[in-house]
Amino acid sequence: MTDTDDRLGDLITVPAGRFLMGNNGHEGYSDPAEFPQHEVFLPTYQIGRNEVTRGQYRRFIEAGGYQDPQFWSPAGWEWVQGDMLVYARMHGRTTTVRRPDAHRPRSAPEYWDAEQEWFGHDLGHPRFVQTEAHPVVGVTWFEADAFCRWAGGRLPSEAEWEKAARWDEAAQCPRTWPWGDVWDPEKCNNPEDHNPAGGGYGVNQSAPVGSYPDGASPYGCLDMVGNAYEWVADWAVSYPGSTQPFDHTGSYHYVRGGCWDDGPLAVRCAARIWYLPPDSSGTGPGDSDYPGFRVAR
Repeated sequence: MTDTDDRLGDLITVPAGRFLMGNNGHEGYSDPAEFPQHEVFLPTYQIGRNEVTRGQYRRFIEAGGYQDPQFWSPAGWEWVQGDMLVYARMHGRTTTVRRPDAHRPRSAPEYWDAEQEWFGHDLGHPRFVQTEAHPVVGVTWFEADAFCRWAGGRLPSEAEWEKAARWDEAAQCPRTWPWGDVWDPEKCNNPEDHNPAGGGYGVNQSAPVGSYPDGASPYGCLDMVGNAYEWVADWAVSYPGSTQPFDHTGSYHYVRGGCWDDGPLAVRCAARIWYLPPDSSGTGPGDSDYPGFRVAR
């Protein structure tokens, strides 16, 4: 195994071919951003079996990733050297504040402490300790991109993410959720599941990656829905043929897959969650706890 392979972790190979991306109107939700369903061809690629963990990300920190501009885009390096925090609101709205520790250089995600208490949706929020096997969260797009560069990979495109999450090669059709078209709350980390790894029923908490093996995608990827939102590489733009076209190139990315406090509609594989600026790590002080990512190559 090369050092690059070790940094990237376990990768799944997704074969070249066409698949159907987006919502065809039969998923119980009608966000115009998901329409129309359309055919996409992708060459062979690889994508992480799991979300990037805190243990993996710690290696990037300890390797001096925040001090080395070679791993950052020009805009990302400018962000590293800055002192502002951008908090996301729904659908592109943001709030910008100065970092409380702006006198210190950035050296880790803003909410890196292992012990956390996560709020949201009026559910239980006991304090818990993230292990090295929990997904890294509270990362900006810039940080996710820099890790992938350091590891020898890249962020997946939206199309790559969605194909890996839901395309059934045998049936030649997309699934609503990675495991099928019938909602089963026990197959991903969400408010309705009872898995103690994710805190149990009605609790806001992430789970160590791979804690929901029965929710694997057709290709064998885990936690493609629930657990952590996942950054994708491309800018937030409308699909070809959209009746409500938009183009947020240069401003916003989507995150995909829903997270630990989202219900069945938000964790559908076709759902395009909000649109977030690349320098946003979440929704506010003490609550930047949902965006993570997985690698591709």
